[in-house]
Amino acid sequence: MKRRTILLTACGLVLASIVCTGLMPGSGSEVTKDSSAIAPVGPGAAGFGEFRGMCLQLHNAEKDHPYAKYIDEIAQGGAGVLCLVVPGYQENAGSVSIRVKPGRTVTDEKLVELIRLARSKKLRVMLMPMVLLSNPRNNEWRGKIKPDNWDEWWSQYTAFIMKYAKLARLGGAEIFSVGSELVSTETQTGQWKKLISQVRSVFPGLLTYSANWDHYHVPKFWAQLDLVGMTSYFTLAKQANPTPAQLDEAWREIKQEVLVWQKTVNRPILFTEVGWPNQQTAAQFPWNYYAAADKPDPKLQADCFESFFRAWAGEQAVAGFLVWEWRNHPNQKTSPAEDTSYRPCDKPAMKVIQRYFLQPDVMSRQKNKKFFTTKERVEKSNQ
Repeated sequence: MKRRTILLTACGLVLASIVCTGLMPGSGSEVTKDSSAIAPVGPGAAGFGEFRGMCLQLHNAEKDHPYAKYIDEIAQGGAGVLCLVVPGYQENAGSVSIRVKPGRTVTDEKLVELIRLARSKKLRVMLMPMVLLSNPRNNEWRGKIKPDNWDEWWSQYTAFIMKYAKLARLGGAEIFSVGSELVSTETQTGQWKKLISQVRSVFPGLLTYSANWDHYHVPKFWAQLDLVGMTSYFTLAKQANPTPAQLDEAWREIKQEVLVWQKTVNRPILFTEVGWPNQQTAAQFPWNYYAAADKPDPKLQADCFESFFRAWAGEQAVAGFLVWEWRNHPNQKTSPAEDTSYRPCDKPAMKVIQRYFLQPDVMSRQKNKKFFTTKERVEKSNQ
């Protein structure tokens, strides 16, 4: 998303018998290629329409953030899916090195533990690695990456993604995202196909890529993936205080355009980031949580969610939605008057979200058989 800065009980898990290279530069750890300790969830277990969940950023160490508590809150709130977001850092848009920073995310062992914890609470798990810039220059963000050496950057990025694909399998995640909003890389189709094929070799579940809301039509590698991932930060109003009817009209136009395009790729859509900041400008600039950070509007935030669900609920081309995002700090202010972030917890928006979490599955896999089969997916990934 443009201009957005991405600011549990112990299972007794031990990642032993390190038998293959999965070393992430700067991570100081490796992971096993396979494990018989737990059978990973295969693609056949997931039903479309049941992908209704919440994103949780793992951008700090466990000692500072009770992630187990957050996961329990998400499960208790009615979500069926937990999307765990793990960061890798590069210095700026021109850098080639991508590193997992100690203290800026959980350890490999803790990540696998959290995935398994979520599964024990009947949550399906998606893992979404995300590149962040440590020291962006001017208006740089990951969508404007332009490294000095593309080959070296792809080598680093592949190591980063493969590391987490193996961890996703080890924990039993069902969905894995091969990238998020890497706009400037999306025309490098050959590199993406190569990466996706490598991920297929270690991860048996569903694969997606999270495209920016205004760039989903650019990638030419959707055929190699199972789900079209896209964010939902479309402009819904040109001025403040839009009515629900105006929001609905905006979605009608957006939906028509998206569905016409979707037929050309023949893949179900997963909205990977669905959210609006609790601000008066939420409908105008949903991607920018700085726009009116001192002007909360919890009713508008709730109205935006309601309008999204009215537009898309029951649409057979949609696999589901992931709300951006749950709380990410134990001392976070949660009253609508104080917290103008995307987080819906303890706000009117959460009641709207919960209603749609709990609706019957109207977008089942049976209705989406036309999109792909397992055999087709494997064949496409090898093209």
